[in-house]
Amino acid sequence: MQSKTIINLLCNETITNFIGQRINDDVKKMALEAKKYADIDFKALLTLISLYQKAELKLPEHYKKRAALNTKSYEQSTSETVANYKANIMLLTNKRVINVTGGIGIDDWAMAKYASHIDSCEIDEDIHQMAVYNINLFKNKNIERHLLDGIEFVKNYNKTDIIYIDPDRRPNSSRVFRLEDSQPNVLKNIEMLLEKADEVWMKISPMADITYLKISIPSIQKLYVIAWLGEVKEILICCSKKEIHDKKVIAVNVGSKKTTVFENQEKSKAVFFGNYGKYLYEPNRAIIKAGLGSQYSVYMELAMISQNSYFYISDIFKPDFDGRTFEIIEQLLYKPKTIKTYFEKNGIKQANITTRNFRETPEALKNRFKLKDGGNITLCFSIDNEGQSWLFHCKQV
Repeated sequence: MQSKTIINLLCNETITNFIGQRINDDVKKMALEAKKYADIDFKALLTLISLYQKAELKLPEHYKKRAALNTKSYEQSTSETVANYKANIMLLTNKRVINVTGGIGIDDWAMAKYASHIDSCEIDEDIHQMAVYNINLFKNKNIERHLLDGIEFVKNYNKTDIIYIDPDRRPNSSRVFRLEDSQPNVLKNIEMLLEKADEVWMKISPMADITYLKISIPSIQKLYVIAWLGEVKEILICCSKKEIHDKKVIAVNVGSKKTTVFENQEKSKAVFFGNYGKYLYEPNRAIIKAGLGSQYSVYMELAMISQNSYFYISDIFKPDFDGRTFEIIEQLLYKPKTIKTYFEKNGIKQANITTRNFRETPEALKNRFKLKDGGNITLCFSIDNEGQSWLFHCKQV
């Protein structure tokens, strides 16, 4: 959809009333009504309604305001809760910011609550025009949008407090994970960016390897792995020319009611291992992705099943554990014939399967034991530190 079409629809009071009345309707069924609305771009309207239905959770304030969106800008945007968290930790009060890749402006919207001024650049004209529309919608007077290459804008700028950049990870419609393949090329420009700002904050693909990032960008001071509702959405790094000794790695899980944070420990005690207990624990994915699984087991005083498994086990219930907690109903050595008999005896035909450091995938196990997905039963498979394979029949607490 072109920005002009979207903005024209949203500027029409009759159309916005229609959206409000039909916002929860089945879009596929609504498509059958197209002939009744031949005088408007009904296909574009239905696409917009479909995006709003998704945006109610991800972008609730933009949903309420009926902000301008298209499919590309929605898919690439940060959720509002994550954007607000980032704006808070960046310490932006009274600072000037350059956003090299402004996109639809969700990060700008969050940063504008603190920053004195934001120069936000975008090379996609449609996305730029929608972002300008949204700025006016929210009355963000401290955001100035520029339809141009953000790197060129920074090159011609004297100095600012903070540069923020979210490089395009789909420059040719195919997803990339390496920094040098993104647009703009971050590795090529990082030294120039560091000359132009006290700090450079960068949003990276959640699929990027942490070790690769540390090696590729030695100026990283802080690295956040950020999950939203349990799913890792991005890696956020803060770069600076300052010399520091304690580079931070932080796992963040932004939830609907609370946000949990776990930071790498300067002096961590030795990890201990075990394979028996009443409760099985699986940390949230941000902790695992950040490489802090071992440190978190020590912090929570839980035994790891193995060094390569992110299952913990204990006789003690930990109500403040950040992740999934299971009560162990039965624990069996992994012997397929024994397990098949156990399933038959207990009428287990449906289950949720999770594997950690195990030789078979959940799909292969489901096929082997002829199990359907779902239900209230969770089956966890793992190999302990002594090489023994286990099945844990659990129910989630």
